Amino acid sequence: MAKQHVEEKIQWHPPFCSATELEFREDADILEFIPELPLSKKPLNVDLFIIKKTDNRVLQNDIGKLFRKDNICEYKGPGDYISIDDFYKAIAYACLYKSLGKEVDARPASQITVSLIQETHPKLLFKTLISYGASISSTYPGIYYIRGNYPFPMQMIVTKELEKFNHSPLRVLTKNVDKEDVRQLLKIANQLVTQRDKNNFKSVVNASSSANVTTYDDIKKEDETMAGIIEMAERKGFLEGEAH
Repeated sequence: MAKQHVEEKIQWHPPFCSATELEFREDADILEFIPELPLSKKPLNVDLFIIKKTDNRVLQNDIGKLFRKDNICEYKGPGDYISIDDFYKAIAYACLYKSLGKEVDARPASQITVSLIQETHPKLLFKTLISYGASISSTYPGIYYIRGNYPFPMQMIVTKELEKFNHSPLRVLTKNVDKEDVRQLLKIANQLVTQRDKNNFKSVVNASSSANVTTYDDIKKEDETMAGIIEMAERKGFLEGEAH
């Protein structure tokens, strides 16, 4: 019961934003990440808004191949899912963002994308979209492009299906984490240089370990080095640059 109580308190959206930043850390110099972007004076926020600052570079992460200048990300945490209404709400957010430029067509629709992210395969959503005339193609493992009569390029990211060795920050945001995903995440600790990357790493590890206490305890027992990284991420010292 105590474990379940802890899991229910986990706020998944902040570590999702952190995991996404870690995913794109190799192109961080041309990306700006804005969590909970307000779209109006009243509460109406996009989960994560990513600005690509230059057009002349292809992002290294597969998730970013679709990206244009302004990229809207809507995320559902473990146990939740994106419904057909959530799908259209994300489009509505993108339409509202497009319409709120300082002058007419200041934000061209061609420069806006929508990414939908959840852990499990959206079988019902895809079935409904196909019945509406959409086409869905898997370009990379866990990454599905959705094409149809939509004003913006759209993709669905299924974190559970993402390629293991390149997407551990997002794959570990689950209540049933795989040990190998945790090990892959921990391996990048000593590669992190900026304070922001270290803070993001801490956020992801803390959320994942809180939801998967037994698995992380097992890893600590099996590998002293990884145990040290986990414990360091839980301490203030990691934020001060001790993970070297």
